[in-house]
Parts: sequence; C-alpha cells; structure tokens
Amino acid sequence: MSTTLVTGIYYSDREGELGGRCWREQYYFSSFQNIYNFGLPTVIYCDKQGYPKLKRWVDYLDYIGVPNKHKLIQSELGDFKYKKQIIAHRKKVIRWSKAETKKKQKENPDEPGFFHARCEILCHRKMYFLKEVAKLNPYDTENFLWVDSGVTHWGLNPFSRGGVEINNFFNKKHYYPHNKKNMYTPLIGKGIDNLINEHKFVGVKHGNLWYNQHHVKTLQQFLQKEYNLSESESSFSKQLVGGVIGIHPSEFKAFFKFYEKALIELCNTKPPNTDFFTEEIILSAYYKIRNWFTLDFEEWNHDVKGDPSFVDFGNEDRSHIKCFYKVWDEFKEYA
Repeated sequence: MSTTLVTGIYYSDREGELGGRCWREQYYFSSFQNIYNFGLPTVIYCDKQGYPKLKRWVDYLDYIGVPNKHKLIQSELGDFKYKKQIIAHRKKVIRWSKAETKKKQKENPDEPGFFHARCEILCHRKMYFLKEVAKLNPYDTENFLWVDSGVTHWGLNPFSRGGVEINNFFNKKHYYPHNKKNMYTPLIGKGIDNLINEHKFVGVKHGNLWYNQHHVKTLQQFLQKEYNLSESESSFSKQLVGGVIGIHPSEFKAFFKFYEKALIELCNTKPPNTDFFTEEIILSAYYKIRNWFTLDFEEWNHDVKGDPSFVDFGNEDRSHIKCFYKVWDEFKEYA
C-alpha cells in the first residue's frame, strides 16, 4: 500500500498554557491498537515525557505479533508556528467566559464554574504533522492519513464490534485477527489507500455543523472576499471531521494557503463574537472550494443496544440515521 498513517499521543494539562483533557498517554493505547491494525505503516508523534511510554507500548505490539511498522517522533506540543496567535485567542475566550460565569453565579449560586478541556494547538497541528511526515517520508509512500488515536472508543463505536474503553487495557483477543467481530482490520487501510489514490483528498463528514455562528459568518465572508464566492456559495452547514483525513501532497499548497489565512481570521475574532475553535471549522469552510471525497453520517453515538455507552432514544424511529462507526465498514468496500 502507498499510505502512511500518522497520529499523535500527548498529555496536556487542562489548566496549563495549551489546555487539554488531562488524560495520560496510556489512555489512548487501547484505541490506538485498533488503528494500528489498519495495516498502514505508522508514525506516532509524542513529546519527551510520553516517548518512553509509547516505546514500551509499540514494543508490546511487536511482542504479541501485530504485523506493522512504526516510527516515533518527539515533538513538543507547543512547537508550532501559530502558537502565539492560538494562545492569545484562547486567553481572550477564557477571560470572557470566566467573567460571564461569575455574572451567572451571582444570579444563580448553582451555576457551575467555567470548564474547557480541549487542546486547540494539537487540533491545528494535525495537518502540519501530515505535511512534516510527507517531507520525511520514512516509508516511501505517496499518501498520508491522519487518524485520531482515540477515535475507536466505545462512546462512538460498539464494544461488540471492537470499540474500546479509553484508559483501559484489553487482552489481544479483543482485537483483530483474534476477534473476528472486530471491524478494525487491514481492509480499512486498503480502502482508504485506494480512495486517496483516486481522489487525493479523503475525509468524513457529519450532517450537523455545531460551531459558533460568528465563526461561520467570519469564514463565509473570508470565502467571499478571497475566493469570490457568492453568499449562497459560501454558506456551509456540514462539519468535516478532523479525526480521519487522507491526503496526497499535491493538495498541500492550496490547502495550507487557505488554512493559514482562515486560522488568523478566526484568531482575530473577539468575545462575545467568538469561541474556542479547532481544525474542523476550517476544514468545513475549505470544503466549499475543494469538494473532496467524504463518507457521510448523521449521528455520533452508536446504536447497538446492550453495548456500553448505548444512548436510548425510546420509541423514536432512528433506523434511517447512519451512525459514525458504520463508516469503517464502508471504507472496506473500497479495498
């Protein structure tokens, strides 16, 4: 196959400069093992403190006979050329949000405190990780694929099909090839590889855009000004998912020209007409000028009753709603 898979596994402190979920690196190992079974040679980004843990984990995967190649790259999370702009915007939103929370707490003592647990820099570095690996090209491949290391957790993916609990350890018998019901197999890697070969840019699209409408308006105006789109042409309501992105390097020049300008536009917005944002809103706007290949879905939650994290909608007929986890089997159809 001609695709390198890229992911990142980092610890980032919620109260630190960069923010984050405070999840230690090992939280992601159970899910990463599923991704490793895509059968694509893999590059894993981590920082200095995480490297020993990752090294022990991939050594374990070698020990139990998982047939794949891996390369670890140390890169501190804050080593990003747009760190200053992202942090400045983040601080603006935090200050404003905390002030608003205090106002609400004066009126309602039960109002919860301000809470935000996302590391925006990691989100924005995903495509840059792909670009860096494409330059290094340790496996001499033509294409590059980003997959979030935790994307196979059982909140989205049924346990009976291979989904896993984050921060847990599962016996190798839970995974392919020992578990014949586990949907994470090399056929996913082959399918995505074929799709990138054909379309050069591949992703997954959700039917509902949940981002701040002021951000949407900012990017619509950006599309109209920089790319001469009309108001109707620049309108977007679908969300491109940052967890699965496949690309050929021929796409980089146009993509990063757009991405970097859009990132600065959003970083320059100010409260109350702004909020935290990740790569996904920029991907969603870019989709208006580069209509790449996507597999689409409508619901994040899985629909397998009796599995962990099943959400019961009662008597509502949801048979027509496609859940996220079904895109994995759909990718196999292109193998």
